[in-house]
Amino acid sequence: MEYSVIIVAAGKGQRTGLAYNKVFHEIDGKAIINYSVDVFASDEDCKQIIIVTADGEQEHFEKLVHANKVEYVLGGDTRQDSVASGLKKVNQDHVMIHDGARPYIDQQLLDQIKETLDEYDACLPMVPVTDTIKQVDADGLVISTPKREDYQAAQTPQAFSAGLIRDCHSLAKQDKFVGSDDAQLVEKYCACPIKVIPGSYKNRKITTGEDIK
Repeated sequence: MEYSVIIVAAGKGQRTGLAYNKVFHEIDGKAIINYSVDVFASDEDCKQIIIVTADGEQEHFEKLVHANKVEYVLGGDTRQDSVASGLKKVNQDHVMIHDGARPYIDQQLLDQIKETLDEYDACLPMVPVTDTIKQVDADGLVISTPKREDYQAAQTPQAFSAGLIRDCHSLAKQDKFVGSDDAQLVEKYCACPIKVIPGSYKNRKITTGEDIK
């Protein structure tokens, strides 16, 4: 199944304590952005890699990223705006949407996603929550402790029929609704099921300074 991928990479890395975009940071001598780009570039079914960048950063990406199939688009004020910008360039019937700050994906995960998209219009990898979850009020007081078994943590790549996710983003823009991720827009605006596939705890997002030590 052929597809496009949007890699969202317009973040500033503030929580990592870096003075520059965290996807430029090197882990074991390789820029974070190139870990995921290289996996998609080596997948023959991936026909288009769209990297969403912040204003003024495209030139730096071009110096770092040397894979084929790569195109660039300017991001927006929010992650959701950035994805919407990327969707305008998608030229395949299916699209994966991936966080540029998640470097630890592999071909096995992409194969699972592609297989799932043969049957479903929306899917995403998830992992069971391992910590106890507490609901807390505005004053920092515990309200309740929900059953941990009822919750899973969403990861990327999240994958969709391109027309479906475009429509959901368009409706969200009309309503001025901002979701936590792209799958939430499908939850809100489409009656279709969203299939969960097993994720990996290795597929973590680089978020804080602890993640890059």
